[in-house]
Amino acid sequence: MSEWRFPLDENIDPKTVTYLRKEGVDVEHVRDTLGEGADDEAGILPYVRETDRIIVTSDVSGFGALTSDSHASVVLLHDDTMAAYSVAAGILAMIEAYGNQFSGRGQLDPWW
Repeated sequence: MSEWRFPLDENIDPKTVTYLRKEGVDVEHVRDTLGEGADDEAGILPYVRETDRIIVTSDVSGFGALTSDSHASVVLLHDDTMAAYSVAAGILAMIEAYGNQFSGRGQLDPWW
């Protein structure tokens, strides 16, 4: 479906991976890839830079404060109570809206 590649941070429901994979999105969960409790700066950030992935996280205080040169791209989920299918739908809507033009930082909220 897309060239978008996402790791979902630990604070994102792993069911989101299932929904997105059914739509052909290259997605993985940080727990599966880097292990439970992976450190943001020592583990996740180097991984997303090296693999050119877009991290999806609700860790707004941690990832939201980062400068754009410290990560490939980040999608911030401000409402951490969104159901997995809603998060997946929002990500699919972003892919549809941006095509291959997304870089930097995005905000994923219920209106997506």
